[in-house]
Formats: sequence, structure tokens, C-alpha cells
Amino acid sequence: MTYNTRIYNYSNLKSEDKQIVQAQLLMFETVEDTITEYMYRRESSTNILDAVSYEEGIKALEQVQQNMFSDIVEYIVYAIDSYEEDVDEVDTQDPLFGLYQEVEDIDNEWFRNVWF
Repeated sequence: MTYNTRIYNYSNLKSEDKQIVQAQLLMFETVEDTITEYMYRRESSTNILDAVSYEEGIKALEQVQQNMFSDIVEYIVYAIDSYEEDVDEVDTQDPLFGLYQEVEDIDNEWFRNVWF
């Protein structure tokens, strides 16, 4: 399903909903790490059966990852639709718009607090 990312994006979420999306993305990253590990094992495998098994595992995990991303976007839509107030339109095609800058700001703040 296609959603209007100008409205339905991370930057328009309330703080509590942003935390839920961040937790979902951590699970997403875990699947991504497992895919990377399976790719490495497939490439280093000398046994054809093992290589095929890893390949099938990679395909299954990639499908899981696609489903997870869809669920995250659907959660963003559900959350924003439940708000009483209107949200701002943002010129973006990315449903995770605002997340990357927020994470970068957190990292920079942590760095300043540790070193200064």
C-alpha cells in the first residue's frame, strides 16, 4: 500500500511513537546483521549443501525484513492517524525522514558530553 510520505513520516511522530519505531528498527537491524552473517558464511562455505541452506536462509530473512519495514510504515500511519491535531507536511519520499538527523544529533550530543 502507498502512503503520503509528506504526512506519514517519522518526523511527524510524537515522542512515545518515535521510541516504538526506534525499537522496531533495532529488531530490523538484528535481522540485517543476521543476513550479513549468513552471506559471509555462504561465501566461505566449502560444502554445497551448507551454501544452499544459507542462501535459502538469506531469502527468508530478506522477506522478513521487507515485512518488518512494511509493519513499521503501517505503524507510523496508524499513529499519525490517531492524533487529534494536524501534522506538518514535509517534502520527502522517505517514511523515516527525520530519524537519521535525530540519531546524528544524539550521537553528537553524546560525543560533546563525553569529551567536553
